[in-house]
Amino acid sequence: MDLYQIAFGDLHNVVSSPWCQALCILASLCCGAIVGCERERGHKPAGLRTQILICVGSAIFTVVSSSSTLAGHEPARIAAQIVTGVGFLGAGSILRDRYQITGLTTAATIWTVSAIGIVAGAGYVGAALALSIATLLVLASLRQAEILLTGRCNAVNLVVVYRPEKGKTRPLILQALDQSHGHLRITNETERPDGLCEMNLSHCECHRDHRAFLATLATMPAVEALQSPTSA
Repeated sequence: MDLYQIAFGDLHNVVSSPWCQALCILASLCCGAIVGCERERGHKPAGLRTQILICVGSAIFTVVSSSSTLAGHEPARIAAQIVTGVGFLGAGSILRDRYQITGLTTAATIWTVSAIGIVAGAGYVGAALALSIATLLVLASLRQAEILLTGRCNAVNLVVVYRPEKGKTRPLILQALDQSHGHLRITNETERPDGLCEMNLSHCECHRDHRAFLATLATMPAVEALQSPTSA
């Protein structure tokens, strides 16, 4: 068995069918898992299972497009349809409100993982694994480069004063905080004698996308005030 062909060439020239197709799909599963672990660790919407399914699905379509069942007629047409279908998934992960756009990195990751699945399904297993590792490095390591380019976060304290509304307000505030970016931590929660509640936060005020959640909190009817601890 030619290890060079397995690592850098077309697996179809080394392994006979159907083992070749099985190895291609297994490799796509590993590629999706490599990228998906980083997404899952960051609590992103398209996590481990999603990335694996996208990569494996793209590989299966690619394998079937070149099979004898379809007589190998115009396999590029199926690859083009994969790109179109994945485009809908990516578009669904992009969210836009009045203050910011989120999900662009997730959409780009879905698109890239699908392309890696096509490469694996075409038999270039070594290239697919290398691309998935490169994608992992871009997602994980270049975060530090972004910090150097945009500057480090500057944490400040904030007091959110709100009406509890029979416990209904706090989940809405937590949902807004879950969708925020950058440094964010709840340091204390107290209930005041006048019936209002206070939530002490530590958040980044330097970057626009990190402080976008403040506008969401300000529009909540039950939120009475956003104050600094000195004025609270």
